[in-house]
Amino acid sequence: MVKNNLIFLLVFPLIFLHGGARAGGISDVSRLTEDGEFSATFGAAFKTGMNKEGTARDDFSSGTIEESGFELDYTFLNDWTVSFSTGNDYSDSQVGLSYKVLTDNGFKLDLSADYGIAWTKDAQTDERIGNNNFDAGVRIHGIAGDAFQWAAKITGQFVFAEPKNFWNASLTLEGMYYFSDSFAMKTELNFAFKEIQAPVTLYDRDIKLGLVYNMSENASVHPYLKYHFKTKNSEHNDIKPDDYWKIGAEFSVVF
Repeated sequence: MVKNNLIFLLVFPLIFLHGGARAGGISDVSRLTEDGEFSATFGAAFKTGMNKEGTARDDFSSGTIEESGFELDYTFLNDWTVSFSTGNDYSDSQVGLSYKVLTDNGFKLDLSADYGIAWTKDAQTDERIGNNNFDAGVRIHGIAGDAFQWAAKITGQFVFAEPKNFWNASLTLEGMYYFSDSFAMKTELNFAFKEIQAPVTLYDRDIKLGLVYNMSENASVHPYLKYHFKTKNSEHNDIKPDDYWKIGAEFSVVF
């Protein structure tokens, strides 16, 4: 009942919105950053469900509040962007670089690479926490008509781990539809292949649905509801009781 009510509250406002021209807010899926632009994205989420240890949190009143990540971006020479972000699964922070290959309005192409730095150490044992990792990705995105935006990104990641290194790959699909100049609905699907337990591949999947409100061309808020499915393996077995729900909000600003 709680889950159904949350979905209803998230989607219900769309009934009152109707078609309009596409806006140019910071959260647009197909927005291109400009030369000299400095932006930040951050947020927090309320999580409930199972964790990786199988400990249940039956309802949102017994869940936890956590940060959903933080990212800073700076664009220079129009087509290059450097970034600093948190929220990586294997390290505390990442530095990255992306390049716009195609900038046509209907079809765009970006290339990106990030390096995750595992520099945190246990204060008592001086043992490093996390693993250095490197990822590279290609993203296609564009605009269809006046109101719909889309994107697809494929990323490969290599993790320098002990006693054995491993790789991951992921696919992210995004769709965004504007109901008015300022309000949009955004859907995101994530599917990851993880070789951390090779030769058995792990399948990590989640879906995210939310609204985007562009308060101006330089600021937006994105409340969302997210569901993470149980992790499966290549034999199609549920091997982790880590299904959970998240309700949260992300904020984006341009300086």
